[in-house]
Formats: sequence, C-alpha cells, structure tokens
Amino acid sequence: MKTKIIAVLSFIFLFNSLNAQEQVKDSLISNQESSIQEVVIEGKKPLIRTKIDGLVYNVQSDPESKSKNLLEMMRKMPYLSVDADENILFKGNTNFKILINGKETQLLTNSPKDFLKSMPVNTIQNIEIITNPSSKYDAEGVSGLINIITAKKMKDGYNASVNLSSRFPKQENNAGFSMNLQRNKFGISVYGGGYLKNSPEISYQNSQYTVSNNLFQNGSTSGKGNGGYFNVNASYEIDSLNLLNIQLGSNIANNTAKDHFNSGFFQQNNLKENINSISNSDGNGKGFEASFNYQMGFRNDKSQLLTLSYRFNSYDYGINSVTDFQNRLNNMSNTINQNNDNQNNENTFQVDFVKNIKKVYLETGIKAILRKNSSQYTTVPESLLNSDEFSNQQNIYGAYVTTKFSFLEWNFQTGLRVESTVTNVNFTSTDTLVNQNYLNLIPNISISKTWKEHHGINFGFSQRIKRPGINRLNPFVNQSNPYIQVSGNPYLKPVINNDLMANYSYNHRISLNLGLGYSFSNKTDLKVSTYNPTTNITNTTYENSSNVSRLGLDYNLNYPVTKKLTFGVNGNAAFFFIKGKINNIEVENNLFTYYVYLSASYQFENHWNASSNLELNSRMPAGLQSTTNAFTGSSFSFSKSILNNQMSFSASVNNPFNTFRKAVTETIGTDFYQNNYVRDYYRSFSFNITYKFGKLRDEIKSTRRKIENNDLAN
Repeated sequence: MKTKIIAVLSFIFLFNSLNAQEQVKDSLISNQESSIQEVVIEGKKPLIRTKIDGLVYNVQSDPESKSKNLLEMMRKMPYLSVDADENILFKGNTNFKILINGKETQLLTNSPKDFLKSMPVNTIQNIEIITNPSSKYDAEGVSGLINIITAKKMKDGYNASVNLSSRFPKQENNAGFSMNLQRNKFGISVYGGGYLKNSPEISYQNSQYTVSNNLFQNGSTSGKGNGGYFNVNASYEIDSLNLLNIQLGSNIANNTAKDHFNSGFFQQNNLKENINSISNSDGNGKGFEASFNYQMGFRNDKSQLLTLSYRFNSYDYGINSVTDFQNRLNNMSNTINQNNDNQNNENTFQVDFVKNIKKVYLETGIKAILRKNSSQYTTVPESLLNSDEFSNQQNIYGAYVTTKFSFLEWNFQTGLRVESTVTNVNFTSTDTLVNQNYLNLIPNISISKTWKEHHGINFGFSQRIKRPGINRLNPFVNQSNPYIQVSGNPYLKPVINNDLMANYSYNHRISLNLGLGYSFSNKTDLKVSTYNPTTNITNTTYENSSNVSRLGLDYNLNYPVTKKLTFGVNGNAAFFFIKGKINNIEVENNLFTYYVYLSASYQFENHWNASSNLELNSRMPAGLQSTTNAFTGSSFSFSKSILNNQMSFSASVNNPFNTFRKAVTETIGTDFYQNNYVRDYYRSFSFNITYKFGKLRDEIKSTRRKIENNDLAN
C-alpha cells in the first residue's frame, strides 16, 4: 500500500492536520491560547465566531454554499464585498492577501477570480477574516488577510470531490476537483481545475473635453481565455517529533482579445483627425511553485516547535499587441506592434520557533525573500521610443516576535516586526539605476474581552506596508490608444498604512458584528492622469502624491427567523478622504460610500433550498481624480442534494431585470474632463454540479508553520 501511495506522490496536496502525538504538543501550546476566548453562535449550525485578531465564517453551515461558488459566498461575509468586475474588496480596499491553510499560493496572486470560482465549496470548512494580523505575518496587506481553511478531520482512507459550473451569455465554464489520501504516516492530496471563457462583443465609449479640444471614441471589444492549475502536496511523519511537508504546483493562463474603435479629435469644433483602428492582443502566462517545510519537536519541552521552510516560485507572462490604424493625418506609422515579456521569480527562507513561557505564548522567527522581476518591452516602429529592458531586484529581510496572554480577564496579542527592504532597479538600454533601501518597524496590538458568553469586544492597532507590485513599477507604455496611454512608474516607493479598529459582536440565536475603523496613509501610490496640450495625449500612471484616510463602519447580521428561513445583511458605510497634488496643484476626491448585501434563504423538505439576494453599491473612488458609478444587483437560486448529500445541483439567475450594466469611470483633471463608459453583460444564468465521495478516518499531517509571502499586491 505504501508503494502505491509513493507512486502517486506527484498528485498530492496536504490540507491541514495533526496526528495524536502532534495534538499532545498542540494541547500544551494551546493552554495559553485557550484562555483567549472565542464567542460562538449557539445553535445547530454555528455560522460565525470571533477571534482576537478577526473572525471565522463557517462556510459549511451556510445553506447557500450548495448553490454558490466561493467568490459569490464572499459577498455575504463580514468586512468583505465584491464589485461589479468581481474584484474582492476588504473594507473597501483591494490591497490584502488571500491564503490557503495559512499558506500563500501563486494561484491566488495571479488569478484569484478563476480559482475561487472553480474550487469545490464543499472542500472549504472555514474562512478566516483577519482584520488585525499578528506580527508573524508579513507586513504587506493593508486591509488584512483572508485565510481559506479546507475541510478538517479527514480520516484514514480517501475522499474526493468534483465540481462543474457554467454561466452564460458571457460564457464561463469552470471545473475543479480535490482528492485526499491518508495511510499511516503518509498523507497525500491534490487539487486542480481549469476554466474556459468566451466573452461576446461589448461596446464602450471614451470622451474627453478640454478648453479647446474634444475627443470622442467608440468601439467594441471581445475576448477568449483558458487556464488551469494543479497543486500537489505530501507529508511524511518521520516520528512523533519530526514532520516533513513538500508541495508542488503549476498554473497556466492564455487570453486573446480583439478591439475595434473609431476616434474623432476636434479642435475648436473642427474635425482634425479621424482614426479607425483594429487591435489584436495575445497574453500567455505560466507559473511554478515548490515548497519544503520541516517541523521538529522537543522531548524535554512539548510546547516547543522549530520549523525550517523554503519556497521557490516563478511566474512568466508575455503580452503581444498589434494595432492597425487607418485614416491617420500625421506621419506616424499605421501599425504599432508592442511586446512585453515579464519574468518573475523568488526564493524564500524562513525559520520559526514557538514556546510557552509560563502563561505567555511566544512566537518568533526570521525570514528572507529574494525576489527578481524583469521585463523586456519593445515597440515597432522604434521611433516611438518605448523599448527597454527593465530589471527589479528586491530583497526583504524580516524578523518578528509576538506574544499572547491574559490579564484581568482581558486577552492580549502584541508583537513587533522589523523588515529591511533593498531594491535595485536597472534600465539596461539607458544604463539608468534606481536604488531604494528602507527599514520599517511594524507594531501590532489586539485586545479582546468576552462577557455573559455571548458578548465580545475587540480593539486593535496595526501598521502595514504596501509595496508597489511589478504591474505598477513596469514603465512599459501601452500605446494602442493614441490619445490615452497607460504606464507604470519604476520610482514608486512603499506606503505605510495605520489602522485603528474596534469591534463588537453578539452571537447567540442572532449573530451581530459591528466594526468601526479608521485608517490613514501618506504618499499613497494612486493612479494619476495628466493632459499634454502639445501632443493632445492623456498619460495615466501611478505617483506617491496622495494622502488617503477612511472612516468606516462594517456590519453583519444573521437572523434565523425560523428553523427553515434565514435572513442576513452584510455591508459597510465609509467616508474616504483623498487629497494630493498633480503638477503642484492640490486635488481632493472625498466621497461617502456604502455597500449593502441582503440575503434570504429557505430550506424546504427533501434537501431543497432556495435563496435570493439584493446588492446595493455606491460610487467608489478609483484614484486621486477618478470615481466609478453606483450599481445594484440581484440573484435568485435554488439547489437540491441527493444520494445522502453526496451530490448537489444548483441553478441561479443573476440580475434578471437588467440585460446590460453601464459601467462609468469619470476622471476630472485640472484642465480636462474624461468619461469612460462600458456597456457590459449583466444578466446571466448559471448551473453547478458537485459530487463528493470516499471516507477518511485519520487526519492528514501538516507542519504548524509554513512560508506565507503575504507581501505583494497588484
């Protein structure tokens, strides 16, 4: 039997688990942690419980988990929301990190939407929403962390799950599977999936007004895409004190797009240039990751654990775009060919140590991330001066210490993290160097108290770092639109965000969570647009020129009206205060925003379930000068389970009252006004089938500490 298991070692992914000996060690380690109480909803199926650093959402206790994918489920989770483009927002912010069982995976960095749609929801047990991450986590992730916990208590044997879903008329087909095997000291598991997309043609319009010139553009765009992912993991328990974990993973993505637009440029109401263009682009990406974790216990002190970890990951992607112009009235070429090839890889080394010192739970560790990003971008004809080779070498060295203890019936979690960042940027063709070295001390504190079993309060303060990702640093200029051009900025610097928060929870028959938070940061790298009256081109890039603060209230209510009918509301209301300078002129973009997600679910006899949802989204800031328009959404779905809940079917209709959605982005500059409008498909129909089988009787092993490179966004 062992030979067979070793033979399929390449098909393994380890979810989270510990054996009996590990549980003995854990019980000693958790003696202190157990004093830090959790508030639990009473009832047959607890939905939410609060922790000192956030809360936990029990996915399997939600009836809608049988009819919705994981991305849709996040719309109803505290502090989370999903915008019209299916981007997840954490307290209204896109800067956060998603982990699986405490580990970062490349899948959730490069294509989180596709992964969350295809992963079988019945393999997910809990979602940890960490609003105030402790110092053991990397300092990146301004809003916090989302940790996806896969199903636990898997016993000796096997289990598997398959998920198929489809949505149209904007065609999306997703498939995902997971398989877990456990035998004696070996644990093996695997998950994978893929997607096919075919987006029908949609229309858009761009208009821009200046004192003397006007620009009007209209066009259409369509695209196709496909991709897949595969992760395999293995664990071997050498003995009661030593545990080995190995992970391998890969993913691919391919996309094509076709764009056709007409552009009319007017000076003093006279048509000066009329352009018709057709643009075809191809994008291809592939990634690989491997990690190694070795955990060692100590016989003389069962509370001690030492973990050694190494991780390598790489992701390469390239974009080729060919744009043909007609009816141009100047001497520029009628065809522009742009290529942008990117290579990204990193090596990570980490050592972690945990120990109980009397009644204090102590964690400490050191870490080094050696990261290299490069980009070769070319433009033909060369007269456009948009070709170069860009290299970004970034090394991050960190150390942390965090403690947990109780005092006078209050629970405390305190810590300090120090991170040193060394960055070297090189433009090969121009022999230009940019060096950025900085040291950050990142404090963290969380305080909580529970009383009368059902009431809990939390207070916290933390600082987080937002380092610019390769997409924002890359100076490649997209010139497919001759009047509106977009590029990155290699001179961007990191941003420090300060976050103060308070949370109240009541969890009994009714679950209520209220979170009040205030965050602020200076020299934030927001999107900035400037108009050049000489070339009549609007250039958009990122600059460290803005101060941003948010005062917000996040709320979540779950009310079981009857044993079969459940009502829920999730949302937030916030004031954004954004202030910066563009060409030494002060600009403000202050905005009140809100998000409301209402849900109702009814469980019929014979395992039928029906649910409906209503969503309200306000205008949102999209940079120093830009805002996006408000929108509403709705959905209706039903699901049915058969074969003793092993198979489930679901169907849903989203936004049945609106065939299309008008997505508008307004940008107001000091000397121009710009309006971008996209008419996208909004109404959709979807189907989902999930089948699970098998049984496990012993838990699969996993090291308690793993590499978590939660430090990069966009």
